[in-house]
Amino acid sequence: MRKALVVGLGLLGGCVQYDRPPWVVDHPVAWGLIARVVEPGGYSSDLLVPEGRERAEALPLDTLELQWIGVGPPDIPVPPPIWLVCPFGCGFPFDDEELPACPVPLPLSFPETCRLGEGERVRLSLGGAYTVSPEFRGRLEVMAVTGHGDVDPETCLQRYTIVPRAGLEACLMQQRALTLGPEWKAFTTVPALMSLYSFDGELPPDLAAEPPDLNPVLTGLQVLRSGRSGFHDLLVQGGDTITVHAGDRIAVRPQYSDDSQQEYYAFTGASDRLTVMPREEQLVTRIGLSAEVHEIGDPLDDEIHQWIVPDDPEPVDLYLYVADTRQGRAFATLRFVAEDAAPAP
Repeated sequence: MRKALVVGLGLLGGCVQYDRPPWVVDHPVAWGLIARVVEPGGYSSDLLVPEGRERAEALPLDTLELQWIGVGPPDIPVPPPIWLVCPFGCGFPFDDEELPACPVPLPLSFPETCRLGEGERVRLSLGGAYTVSPEFRGRLEVMAVTGHGDVDPETCLQRYTIVPRAGLEACLMQQRALTLGPEWKAFTTVPALMSLYSFDGELPPDLAAEPPDLNPVLTGLQVLRSGRSGFHDLLVQGGDTITVHAGDRIAVRPQYSDDSQQEYYAFTGASDRLTVMPREEQLVTRIGLSAEVHEIGDPLDDEIHQWIVPDDPEPVDLYLYVADTRQGRAFATLRFVAEDAAPAP
């Protein structure tokens, strides 16, 4: 029996065992968190962001919008989550059950976990470059907590704050580490960071010209469909409904803008010495379906790549989450309806 993490990608929390493949989303799932800079501060004034694009990394004095992505059956209520910001990681036990509200703006170094707010979208305003302690390493962690069915977010938060943790089966918890960026700008903006590290070799001369980390852009979803009506290659948009036939073979491939997979300089190394290396982002996708279907491929693979449309009048919803190897994220859905499915009994 395989396990499906209730808390999704990059999360903390318990897990619930299911007899279904992990890509079957027939229960509420915390699918991801998306961060975007919505109010740039003074330190970001020289960063060039193309029109219509979103910065995925923030600098001091920026304001981020954090978006919760939850998916699952529409008949199971999932209330908006409670958001926390954690100075040392949201997996650590909290000092108090009554968590204080986060100050606005939030100092980059703060003493204890705080409550940011409640909602599918919340805003996080960061303090200035000098609001740091010697322990600050250029990142902070956020977490969204909610429940489903008869379990509300406050109950889940209370259960999570009490160690040993128990009763989280109906709770959804999504965690993400947010790093300041671009890295070169964070090092030159926050003096406390620069004082922690030295660099091997000379810095690249074009380092300051590096574009900021942007959320990837889905320009469409390529749907490959083959069946008794022949082969069809469709380019659709997130949120579209596609009419198919029972028995059709389906594969979905996300399409991105040319600059969604960015080149950048990575600061790598150990201890207090860093090396600057050129890298290229990799885009990682996660696909889930609202129903168990016949998959074509390795049944032990945690991902679904190609499947057969069931003979069922109920639509099949597809959920897509994209993460690059930095802070960029994207999300989309599709709906497949079999027009010739056998009527429900």
